[in-house]
Amino acid sequence: MNLRKAIARFLSRQDFWSGELWNCTNCLICQQRCPRGIKLVDFIVSSRSEVIEKGSLPRELRDMLENIQKFRNPFGALRKPEFDAKIAENGNFEYLLFLGCSVYDQRVQKVAEKAIELLKTARVDFAILPEENCCGNDVKALGEQGLFEMLREDNISRFSRAGVKKVITISPHCYNALKNYYGIETYHIAEILLRKVQKAELKFSKPFEGIVTYHDPCYLSRHNRLISEPRELLKSVPGVEFTEMQRNKELSICCGGGSGGIVRDFAWRPSVERIKEAMLTGANFLAVSCPFCLIMLEDSAKVKKAEIKVLDLIEILYDSVF
Repeated sequence: MNLRKAIARFLSRQDFWSGELWNCTNCLICQQRCPRGIKLVDFIVSSRSEVIEKGSLPRELRDMLENIQKFRNPFGALRKPEFDAKIAENGNFEYLLFLGCSVYDQRVQKVAEKAIELLKTARVDFAILPEENCCGNDVKALGEQGLFEMLREDNISRFSRAGVKKVITISPHCYNALKNYYGIETYHIAEILLRKVQKAELKFSKPFEGIVTYHDPCYLSRHNRLISEPRELLKSVPGVEFTEMQRNKELSICCGGGSGGIVRDFAWRPSVERIKEAMLTGANFLAVSCPFCLIMLEDSAKVKKAEIKVLDLIEILYDSVF
């Protein structure tokens, strides 16, 4: 995205729709590296809000927002996934496992099922809601503040009725929203599972053989500085030979799935570039800790016919525990 061009067009009103305005994924790297500390991403979000009020945004994003409003997920999936876990009510749990709307995708649903089994095995006292709304993280990033507030109020009401005090997420997008916009004590599942491994309350039964590299999700690394925990968790798995990509941690490039990118297609896909970087390490496996990263990177690995398998770190852990 040509950031200066997008901002200039918007300010001059020469192109009010400004297609570049919607190409930003809110990855935060421009704002983090800006030498003057300008809140570039904040400006983009506020600009989007103004454009949305005029009724102009790309069709895929409009469809995504309508799907979230009608069906609680960006994909427009009608069938609610079912999971084998205790239902949250009257505070009968320590943690709420907030699964997030990405589990409407069948690939992510399998990850969520394994996450539930790992938490059970580690004897984490958790429960899930019978019905969830989208957390609204990417709705807010797109500038649809009204829909975000509606989702937030509905979720807070559900949390209050169930007696929620602490939350575990599998999605960094949910982690960011619940921690920073809802003000709830929130943990990414990597933090919880690492703690259980360190206390020997989650034990491995066999090695996971392979060279593994790790992709940092934007909403963990840059937005929330949660960097070491996923790496420590991967390194704790017996058999894992860990290697870093050249761009990692705070400088990791975005998969392209944030801020509506999950439902769009672009001529240039950062996920393809990321797969190339992963292949340069000689790794057999590319580990992720975000459902959107999993979808985007796995798709690009197939397109490139890459000899590297994309897995959520939950899947790597599961394979070694069971």
